[in-house]
Amino acid sequence: MRKYHYLMGMVLLGLATSCSEVMDEPGLNPNGDEITLRFEAPEALQITRAVPGTNSGQGGLVNVDWSQYDLRYQVAVYSEDGSTLLAEPQLKTVDTYGPVTFNFRLTPNNTYKFVAWADFVREGETADLHYNTADFTRIAIQDSVDAQLNDESRDAYFLAKNVAVSQTFGETMTLKRPFAKLRVVTTDWGSSGAKMPDNFKVSYHDCTRFVELNAVTGEASGGADADASVVYTATLQQDASGDKFYEGGYDATANNRTLFVDYLIANDVQQAIHFSVDWLQGTESILTKDFTTNIPIQRNYLTTILGNLLTVGGSMTINIEEGFVNEWIDGAEWWQSSPVTPVQPALEETRNASGPTVRVYRISTRDEFAWLPDHITEMVTETYTDTDGTEKQRATVTTILLENDIDMNGVDWKPIYTTGENTYTVDGQGHVLRNFSMNGQFGAVYEYKWGPFVLGTYHAYTGVWGKFEGVMKNLTFENITINGLANSEVDVDTDGNPVDHSKEYAYFAGCIGYTGANYSTTVNIENVQARHVRIKASDNLQTQNVGALVGWIGIGGGNTWLKNCSVDDVTITGYQAGGLVGQVVGGRGVAFTNCSAENVIMRMRRGFASSDISGFIGQFNDGAGSKIEHCTYPTNVQYIDDATGLVDESYEPASPYYGYCDGKTTPTIVE
Repeated sequence: MRKYHYLMGMVLLGLATSCSEVMDEPGLNPNGDEITLRFEAPEALQITRAVPGTNSGQGGLVNVDWSQYDLRYQVAVYSEDGSTLLAEPQLKTVDTYGPVTFNFRLTPNNTYKFVAWADFVREGETADLHYNTADFTRIAIQDSVDAQLNDESRDAYFLAKNVAVSQTFGETMTLKRPFAKLRVVTTDWGSSGAKMPDNFKVSYHDCTRFVELNAVTGEASGGADADASVVYTATLQQDASGDKFYEGGYDATANNRTLFVDYLIANDVQQAIHFSVDWLQGTESILTKDFTTNIPIQRNYLTTILGNLLTVGGSMTINIEEGFVNEWIDGAEWWQSSPVTPVQPALEETRNASGPTVRVYRISTRDEFAWLPDHITEMVTETYTDTDGTEKQRATVTTILLENDIDMNGVDWKPIYTTGENTYTVDGQGHVLRNFSMNGQFGAVYEYKWGPFVLGTYHAYTGVWGKFEGVMKNLTFENITINGLANSEVDVDTDGNPVDHSKEYAYFAGCIGYTGANYSTTVNIENVQARHVRIKASDNLQTQNVGALVGWIGIGGGNTWLKNCSVDDVTITGYQAGGLVGQVVGGRGVAFTNCSAENVIMRMRRGFASSDISGFIGQFNDGAGSKIEHCTYPTNVQYIDDATGLVDESYEPASPYYGYCDGKTTPTIVE
C-alpha cells in the first residue's frame, strides 16, 4: 500500500559544553564539544501540509511508494571555503517521521561549511541508488539512460551552508532540489479513434544536459552538449493495478494525463532545453514530435509542457521544502500545428415586428467558437427602423448553445467581450471548453487613471470571456492558461529575437474576466465549473482582480449571483485575487450559493493592499446585501510569497471565504 507524505526535516543543532582540551584549528576535535543535528517533523506539520494522492506537479516526497524506499540523509563538514573535507559524511535513513540525529565534535569559535544531501534508497538499504555520492563535490547520476524518466525516486535535496560555531546563533535553512522537473501532460487522452502510447523515446538536443552536482559549491557540473543520439526510454506511469499513476492536479481529469517526467540537474539561472519525443504503442511509433522552441528550465522550477533545500547555545532548522519555487507552462510548441479558421455558427432567428429579434446560435466546432470574439457585438444587437423612420440599435434576445465539447488547442485566444453591457445567454448544455491559452496581446485597452491623469494603458478583460453580462449555465472550463511563460528569459520568436513578456498582463483575468458592472445588469452564473487554471503575468502590480472563474464582479443589484459553481486545481499569481472570484465591488447585493473551491495555490503579489487574497473570494469592497450561503472554501490551499516561492505561514485571510472586506459591511455567511 502506497504511503503519501510531505516531509519537512528539522535539524536542531546544539553544542553541549564539556571540560576538555580546546584546539584552535578548525576540524574534528575528539576532546571538543559535541554538536548534535536532529531531523524531525512535527505531527501538526504533517497534517497541515500532507496532500493525499500522487501529483506530477509535486516531487518524490509525495509520489514515491514509501513501502519500497527510505529517505537517506548524509551530512558532511568542510572548511569554511569548502576546500577541505573535515568530517566524512554521516548517514542515516528514515521511512517514518522519527527524529534522525547526527553528532559531530568540532573545535568551537570557527566557521564550517555544512553540506547536506538527501535522496531515496531501497527500503532497508543504505547504498547509493540513483546517484554516486562518494564525493560531495561530484555527485553524479549513475542510472543508465533507460532508467531516468518516470521515476519519482530520482528526486533529491541538498544544502551547503557556512555556519559559525559561536556562543549565539539561530537560523532556519531549507534543502532545495538541484533539479528542474520537466513534465509532459497531454490533454487529449482517450480521444476517440486515436491510439494511446504506452512507452516513449526521448532525445535531448541543442542544449546542455548536466550530469553532476558539486554539492559544496552548489554548481551543476559535467555539462555537455546533449547528444540527440542518446535515447532515454520510459513506459507510461501506472500503479500496481494498472491504473494511471498520477491522480491529482491535471491528471484528476479523464482527458489529461502526465506522459512522462524527468529530473534535470540545473543551476539557479534559466537555460533552454530542446528535445524530441517518439510516442509508441508497443513497438509501433504513433507520433513523433520535436520541441525545437526554447523551453525554460531552472533549478527548483517545474516546467510543464501542456496540451493536447552549530553551534553553541542555539538551534538551526533545515527544512526539506516539497513545493517547487515556480512553474513554467509552455503550450505553444505543442499546439503549433493546430490553426483555426473562424466560421459562422448555425443561426436560428425569429424576428418580431414590435420587439427584439430572438436568436439561437448552435456551436459545434472550434472554428465556430473562434468566430465569437470578432462578432459577439453583432450577435447580440441589431439595427432596426424606429416608427419615426430613423435607424437605431437595440439588444437581441440571444442564446448561444454548445452542442459539443470545444478544444481550442493551439489558438492564441482572443477574449470574447462586447463593447457595451448587452446581456445574452450561454448554455453549455453540460459540455466542456478546454485548452485555452492567452498571453495578453488581445483584449480591450484599459486606462488606469488617477483623476484625469492616465497612469498607464493595459490590455484588460483577459479570459475566455473578457467581459460578460447575462446568463451562463451548465458549462465547464478546463485547462485555462494565461501567460504561463511570464518572466521567462529564454524565449525567442521565429526570427530568433528575445520575446518581451514585460507587458503581458492578466488584468481582470479569469474564465470570465469582468462582469456585473451595473447594478441593473443581470448576471446569473449557474452550474459553471473551472478546473486546471493557471494565471500569472509579468508585472509585479498589475496582476489584479484575478479569479479562476471570475476576475471582477461589480456592485450587484439583487440579480447578480453564482449558484452551484466550483473551481478545482488552481494556481493564481496576483493581488485582489481569489480561487473562485478575485474581487467583488458589492454594496448592492451579490450572492454565492452552493459554490466551492479546492486545491488552490495563491502566489501572493499584494501590491498596494495587504490582505486581499483568499482561496475563495479575494476582496469585497463592500459586503452590504451580499450573501455567501452553503459554500465550501478550500481545505487544501497554500499562500505563497511570489518573491521567494516559499509558503507564507503568517498569512491568514480575514475569513476562510474572503481575504478582506474594505472596512464596510461584511457579507452575510450562512454555513
